[in-house]
Amino acid sequence: MNKSFTLFFLCFFYLASCGEKKEEPTPPQKTPEELAIEKLSGTQGISYFLGTSGYVKRNQVDESQYYPDFNFRVQGSNKSYTTSGAPDLFESSGTWEFVVPNLDKIRLSGSKPASQIDISFTKNGQDLILVFSVPTPPGGKVASLTGNYEIKVTGG
Repeated sequence: MNKSFTLFFLCFFYLASCGEKKEEPTPPQKTPEELAIEKLSGTQGISYFLGTSGYVKRNQVDESQYYPDFNFRVQGSNKSYTTSGAPDLFESSGTWEFVVPNLDKIRLSGSKPASQIDISFTKNGQDLILVFSVPTPPGGKVASLTGNYEIKVTGG
């Protein structure tokens, strides 16, 4: 009887443990900054092109013809960027950072007119819209680039 009771007891616990669900560990939650980086640059970086649907507007005037080959590549893992086709506005490469506490504005490193200023960005599907103002530089140098910019590029 003692052996039967022990066997029954072991079988009962074995069957009870088989039905027990183990709780899966929850993946770590991403921070708001990680989500914003992913939105802007994806997981591997994104290259944005002016293409046929994009534009460069200064003071609401389309100036896309001056930047037909504009390309903006943004990398999130090391917060770097490269550009081509707009050497008068952007450095060819550098780093970027969020304008704290906002996660919808970035600031590019460098000394070109689009550097060291707040650039608002909006991501809509594959399209990225950059909005910024280039102030009149001290002494009025390079004032021809002064103005309010809106640039629409498409990621690919």
